[in-house]
Amino acid sequence: MHDGMVRLANNIIIIIIIAIGGCATSGPPLVPPTPTAAVVSFDGNYRGSIQLTSSGVSGGQTGWCDTPPTISLSLQKGAFNYVLTHPNVPKDSSYSLSPTFAVVVAPDGSFNATSQNGEAQMAGRITGSHLAGRIDGTACGYAFAAERS
Repeated sequence: MHDGMVRLANNIIIIIIIAIGGCATSGPPLVPPTPTAAVVSFDGNYRGSIQLTSSGVSGGQTGWCDTPPTISLSLQKGAFNYVLTHPNVPKDSSYSLSPTFAVVVAPDGSFNATSQNGEAQMAGRITGSHLAGRIDGTACGYAFAAERS
């Protein structure tokens, strides 16, 4: 009879373990962590060329849109400043001598800024180590391209 009681007790224990295991919840399904996008830094020095693409200046002022043919930009913390010099514009003219841009680069590499005097727009994109864009002003338009060094 003792053996029968031991078997009965063992069977009850097994039934309790199965019952408890069947009631346990596993919780919500595990969701893998969302991968965070790698932070891309565009910081560095870019050197390249800039060229005149359009000019609305006529007559004796045709050289007013001239600018040095090289462009050099230094990006720090995703931003840069650029001054578009016009060495042939007379200092006493009403035309802007040097539109200045304070540019912030978006996480996707794009940028779009208005000059401090509101007369010109600078837009472009950085892809890998290549930077390209355009500047559109009231009288002059430019295209530029540069590589990170």
